[in-house]
Amino acid sequence: MDDWKIQITDDASKVLLSDKLTEDDRQVIRDWAKTIKKYGPNKLLERPDKWADHALSGKWAGYRSSSFSFKGRIIYKIINEIITVTVVRITPDHNYKV
Repeated sequence: MDDWKIQITDDASKVLLSDKLTEDDRQVIRDWAKTIKKYGPNKLLERPDKWADHALSGKWAGYRSSSFSFKGRIIYKIINEIITVTVVRITPDHNYKV
């Protein structure tokens, strides 16, 4: 299978470049992205102790969340179910509010 692709929204990119994240946070997010690109999002489910990846509900139905720190989350949606994972939000504080 071809590698998966990751698209990051402008809002998520701003958080990645901000001082809201530590360098350790950024490294974990890079590891998350490498895992997605190489194996796809289902690989995250094999490490619940690391990623705590799960489906969201309510207003965020159709999206998933992965942990990158105790409070930090990567909120993403799988598009086309085959090739593209779009990261729509990165939150350093477990805040899902828009």
